Amino acid sequence: MTGRNYRNGAQLERDAKDNLEADGYWCVRSAGSKGVVDVLAMKPGQMLMVQAKANGVCPPAERAALLELASRFGALPLVAWRDRGVKYRRLTGTGPKEWVPWQADGEQP
Repeated sequence: MTGRNYRNGAQLERDAKDNLEADGYWCVRSAGSKGVVDVLAMKPGQMLMVQAKANGVCPPAERAALLELASRFGALPLVAWRDRGVKYRRLTGTGPKEWVPWQADGEQP
């Protein structure tokens, strides 16, 4: 990954973390881990596992790994992407079109 791509990805992770913290989630960012989860967010009764992707597209292997891990811990598997701010997709299956829009509780549609 080029330095510019890394910086853009890291900024998206920070923005997603800030966005979720503003909605009352406690968050931790897994900076530079190259792991399954970029941001882990929790509030009472809800855990989110977030993978940040600039274009919102999560490759099949990463999608499957995120779905499996989230299922093991009862978390919502989300992909964060940028479109006039941070947006989220909740993964519902392993296919590329198996997702639904998701937004934090305090956000306006």
